[in-house]
Amino acid sequence: MEARALVEERVEKLLAEHDPRTAEPADLWGAQYDLGLAWVHFPEGKGGLGIDPKLQELVDLRLQRLGGPTNMLRNFMGVGMAAPTLVTYGSEDQQNRHLRPIFTCEDIWCQMFSEPGSGSDVASLSTRAERDGDEWV
Repeated sequence: MEARALVEERVEKLLAEHDPRTAEPADLWGAQYDLGLAWVHFPEGKGGLGIDPKLQELVDLRLQRLGGPTNMLRNFMGVGMAAPTLVTYGSEDQQNRHLRPIFTCEDIWCQMFSEPGSGSDVASLSTRAERDGDEWV
């Protein structure tokens, strides 16, 4: 089956089973992942179909037109950054453990920044206390 036709068929199946306007977001996203429509260019079984990433637009636009929720707003770092990194560099176990929960927003990912020698670098934090009677100051 041609890739475009496969995506269109899978989108129809998704919509027949989950109305994007009324479905629980996590249920919709889970079904989307299981059908290979999360990231169509990812490998099969990892939320994708192993096809041209340009075909993702068929999925996204259709869901958007029907008022479907977007997980990118809820979990941008996970969906947009962590998942592609995991599928490229992660072990099979890491991919199996993290990809679906990232897409369904069961697991929310964030990015932390640290500038050595600056206020956000916890490693440079130092403290000291002096005994004052029964307490430390």
